[in-house]
Amino acid sequence: MADDPTTKFTKKASATVESLQEDFSAMRNDLGKLSQHVVDLASAKGTATYKRVRKNFDATTGEATDAVLEVRDNFAGALDDSLAERPYTTLMVALGVGFVIGAMWRR
Repeated sequence: MADDPTTKFTKKASATVESLQEDFSAMRNDLGKLSQHVVDLASAKGTATYKRVRKNFDATTGEATDAVLEVRDNFAGALDDSLAERPYTTLMVALGVGFVIGAMWRR
């Protein structure tokens, strides 16, 4: 009865199903590994991008701070010069600016 075509077919089908199950299991493992590699790559790229953006931000912030300090120094120097040359005019301008800012603040 071992030569029965139905038995041979059943054995071959069973072997094929087992082979397919092994192949699917291997494919599932490979996909798991691949997805982990993608996550690792994205994480590494994200970290590198964050570091690059942070470095650029720090450089830009430093430049902006330097520019503000330069404007402050120029303004202080101009104010000192104006006070030395025209003290009453400078006082009147300061009072006028203060009045305008106070009126705008009230609204």
